[in-house]
Amino acid sequence: MSLFRHAGSVIAVLAIFLSACSSPPTWEKADANETTAQNDASDCRVQARLAPLPERYVPSPNPSVTSKVMSREEERAMYESDEFQKCMIAKGYTAKR
Repeated sequence: MSLFRHAGSVIAVLAIFLSACSSPPTWEKADANETTAQNDASDCRVQARLAPLPERYVPSPNPSVTSKVMSREEERAMYESDEFQKCMIAKGYTAKR
């Protein structure tokens, strides 16, 4: 039974990633060329991955995610996404969909 629970968690995390990736924003900054933007995005991904997950993480409201209780893996995925976005904004980028 725990194997099925674990598989369900993995599927749920993948679903969150896919919903977040289905129409990823384009990050724009007036003085950044494509290489600079890619380097900044890579830097932000690393920072987001390394950021410690708070004991209690409450993600910002997102219409693509239901109001169910999230597993720790799902919380981690949402947290990394939020941290990545904050990092890009802090570097002066704006998200365009």
